[in-house]
Amino acid sequence: MKYTPKLPDDSVNNPGENLLFSALKLMVSLAVIVTAVYVTMLFAVDYTVEHLSPENEKKLMQYASVDFDMNKTVESRYLQQVTEKLARCARLPYQVKTYILEEDGVNAFALPGGKIMVTRGMLNRVKNENELASVIGHELGHFKHRDHLKGLGKSLVLGVLSMLVADNYGTAFTTTLQVTDAKYSQSQELAADLFGIDMMACAYGNVKDAETLFARMDKGDEWKYFLASHPGFHERVEKMRAYIEKKGYRRDGEAIPLKVF
Repeated sequence: MKYTPKLPDDSVNNPGENLLFSALKLMVSLAVIVTAVYVTMLFAVDYTVEHLSPENEKKLMQYASVDFDMNKTVESRYLQQVTEKLARCARLPYQVKTYILEEDGVNAFALPGGKIMVTRGMLNRVKNENELASVIGHELGHFKHRDHLKGLGKSLVLGVLSMLVADNYGTAFTTTLQVTDAKYSQSQELAADLFGIDMMACAYGNVKDAETLFARMDKGDEWKYFLASHPGFHERVEKMRAYIEKKGYRRDGEAIPLKVF
């Protein structure tokens, strides 16, 4: 059979699909895959942590302890009494110690090892023991949900994926991870808010002023929290009020005056 050469078809170097559209479609597909992998790995971390025995949790917490300058902290008998009152309802497998952190910022946070730090700035903001109990109850929620241990696993997963994604696909996919991570962290914060409400209802018999601190801090700038680890105050207040309504908790309790810290 005789070979007869001929010119290639004009469509060889002229793909039918727009190159920009093809690139965009590829990036979206990769973003979906990265997100799915991250969420799956987070689910695996959460599942593992939630099924740890109390004994193994205590062992892990020893290794997870973070360096913290305790010289900046002050012990408070009153703060510890409020914590223990709420902790009896939380039924944690270890004792939680609460300290005053001598900083002006309005903040409170839970540390591995069963320590809660409440800044002086936060204590200057709360108007009664009810609001203080809501703050401490929230932090106890992080211990109850083992968020301190989940955070360690999440940091490891996020670090590995960020390194791989940033090296190979650039900042677009790093941003995808940041958005997913922010939503995950915000869901933990909202869950801790609701747990704090449950602890107030158990310890005090009512949830008076459970959300009023956050309501005062609501500046109507929810957009600033899109990539933040915490949800906006407006969303938190709305979720807390809806939860109180759903559970039928009493709100007509006594506003308990603060004692000396």
